[in-house]
Amino acid sequence: MKIRLLVAGLVFTATTAAAQQPDTATLATVVVSATKTPAERSSLTQPVTVITGAELRAQGIARVSDALRTVPGVAIAQNGSTGSVSTLFLRGGESRYTKVLIDGVAVNAPGGFFDFSHLTTDNIDRIEVVRGPAGVVHGADAMSGIVQIFTRQGRGPLSASAHARGGSRGSREVGVSADGATGRGRYSIGGGAQRTDGVYSFNNQYYNGTLSGSAGYSPKAGSDVLLTSRYSAAEFHYPTDFTGLPVDSNSYRVQHRLTVGIDASTRVSHAVSTRIKLGTNEVSDLTEDIGVPFGSTDALASSLMSRNKRRSGELGLTIALPLAATLNFGSEYMAESEKSVNEEGPVGGASAPSSSFSASRRNRAMYAELLGTVMSRLSYTFAARLDDNSDYEPFITYKAGATAPLGTTTRLHASFSTAFNAPAFNQIRPTLYTSASPNLDPESGVSWEIGGEQSLAAGAVTVAASYFNQSFKDMIQYVSGGPPDFLGSFDNLTEAESNGFELEARLTPMSEWSAWGSYAMARPRVKRVSSDYSGDLVAGEALLRRPEHSANAALSWSRKSIASLSANVTYSGERSDKDFSQFPAPTVKLSPYFRFDVAGSKDVFTSSTHTFGLTVRVENLFDKRYEDVLNFASPRRTILLGARYSGSL
Repeated sequence: MKIRLLVAGLVFTATTAAAQQPDTATLATVVVSATKTPAERSSLTQPVTVITGAELRAQGIARVSDALRTVPGVAIAQNGSTGSVSTLFLRGGESRYTKVLIDGVAVNAPGGFFDFSHLTTDNIDRIEVVRGPAGVVHGADAMSGIVQIFTRQGRGPLSASAHARGGSRGSREVGVSADGATGRGRYSIGGGAQRTDGVYSFNNQYYNGTLSGSAGYSPKAGSDVLLTSRYSAAEFHYPTDFTGLPVDSNSYRVQHRLTVGIDASTRVSHAVSTRIKLGTNEVSDLTEDIGVPFGSTDALASSLMSRNKRRSGELGLTIALPLAATLNFGSEYMAESEKSVNEEGPVGGASAPSSSFSASRRNRAMYAELLGTVMSRLSYTFAARLDDNSDYEPFITYKAGATAPLGTTTRLHASFSTAFNAPAFNQIRPTLYTSASPNLDPESGVSWEIGGEQSLAAGAVTVAASYFNQSFKDMIQYVSGGPPDFLGSFDNLTEAESNGFELEARLTPMSEWSAWGSYAMARPRVKRVSSDYSGDLVAGEALLRRPEHSANAALSWSRKSIASLSANVTYSGERSDKDFSQFPAPTVKLSPYFRFDVAGSKDVFTSSTHTFGLTVRVENLFDKRYEDVLNFASPRRTILLGARYSGSL
């Protein structure tokens, strides 16, 4: 009954105002991440959420993970304070089943994992979230969907902006940016820094610095070159052990990430164009700690250093065919590597390597995608892809989908897709604790969905619904070792499924008010376990840290050159987790919670070219005590006060 009342409230909210939240209903929106060439959202066969940079700045959202909490079907699990490991579960899939890209460059670790803890909203133009498999377009790791972040590109005369704010728990933030265009060129640059003392009373500081930019040039009509880059450096101090107890006064981790992409395209003829994309992503991590090993009285300093690299290249051809059809085909190449070294030694003395790991692999892929529209009404997508990897057998994925209007106010869509997730290096290669598992197969997924979108009140109100059915096979699990060395291994031992639906309601902005609401239900469950499996997963058991029920609602008011206000409520339902403070760790239930965030701004000075104003953002307004991960405290009420400037130069 509570869930029904919540859904009714969301729909009522969305039909009494308008939304300044993720753009999931605007038919004119052009989406880049769902197909090989940009396409209008009305022609896509699966749901896509678009969050604009303007919306992020209006609400004062500084971290991408907080923005993604508002997307239907997304669950974020943050291990405590700001800067701690933050993972994303989309439509109930594993956290390694969502591919993350920055300006077209994949940033996931080998095996699909991505930590959102250090990804800020500095200089972001928009975020696109494709809900549903996208393996045909983006290859491995896109089993549940795509999150892609786009850097600002300059438009018009040079303009600049700056902001600064501070507040609870010693939080301080600053940021500056500038962008513009001249002649055939365009450019943007932006940077920001954040710090906070964290939620614990000791060893919980967090620092983050980010610098990003883009430079584009169009030498002639139909040709364009775009260079993008993003660099971040972060340091997080954490007092908690693996059970969540604050017992460590000196452990910390540092991460440096550099992502660079080049995207060049040119029109060969009126019907043919070609595109070249190059990308690199490098991540360096360092974790250090001082402790007393079991059975010893002397303290030892230990460190883990790791580095991941990914280089990628793509050559594609787009051909305009008769009958409003487009054919995309091309090839991709990717090289990825991982290195890590463990060192330990006496405090203040020389350290020595205790173990090391090094691995690399190559992937070659070919794809073909046919997009088209029949009689200006029914749009279709047919696509197939072959990935040939040096670590595992070749894998074929494919997709078929269609969307069509029903009358003048309704549009229906349906799709069927397959996808796969690549094994991680430490699952295939031998490590200090595991033997090699060279015969591992990639994890595979099959998904289908149907949905529709209804326009009401002369297009002012839009209501959308989707039902999805996902099956995951050959899921990789750890296998305990035996004598004589007791080294573990990995094998494809389980299957899972996640089925559910998403509801969205939105009103096109009217006057000064806007609103938006969504509700999602997903049932991620273990479907089958192999007779060779000896772990604690049981068929029918819920997958960890993913709520079955979730919802969001937002309401905002804005009057140009005067002030703006916004409020957002996020609901996360009951979900399962493990209590690692006990052995063996039992399964427990995390309590559902509502989180309210509010933001506002007041313009103090405005002119034709300059604006100066004051800002406020309050996260967790009602100081709710909740946990995304068992025994790891989440930030309580956070108040941030600041000022901002924007203007043309």
